[in-house]
Amino acid sequence: MKKLFLVLALAFAGIFTANAQTWIGGGIGAQIYDNHTQFSISPEVGYNINNHWTVALGASYNFTQDKDLLDETYTINTLSLEPYVRYIGGTIGKKFSLFVDLTGDFGLLDASGYAVSLRPGVAWAATEKFTAAFRFGFAGYDHGFYAPNNGFFLNCETVAPEIRFYYSF
Repeated sequence: MKKLFLVLALAFAGIFTANAQTWIGGGIGAQIYDNHTQFSISPEVGYNINNHWTVALGASYNFTQDKDLLDETYTINTLSLEPYVRYIGGTIGKKFSLFVDLTGDFGLLDASGYAVSLRPGVAWAATEKFTAAFRFGFAGYDHGFYAPNNGFFLNCETVAPEIRFYYSF
């Protein structure tokens, strides 16, 4: 199985570096408060098919540690694959674009579920090579990935959007 993932990673790297429409990036996040600590890192590689469509593959590692009222510590390490397709619906001026991502989240370590969701957002092209993307909330179907229950979900949390940075080459 490890060899399969290595071959796929090398294939994606070869395909994506063959054209100037490729990019790499991702995000890093942390939450620390009271009895909760969370850290995540999410690298991505993607390909711009045209002005409206992008395909990408990301991986995400998440460390979460919680303490309960009895001061017992619970730790969860999760690794997931996150392929997605982005549709860029429109632009605001020359620097901003509105998009929606159709994502799949597939858990590998402690999280063995999956989720399929739509994630709207806005991207800011700071320069010709650097872009920042902000995702606000998500809606979709969860099969034990985000929550122990299966079913449809909606999260419109705009207080802490996902922020990702990309470099095009």
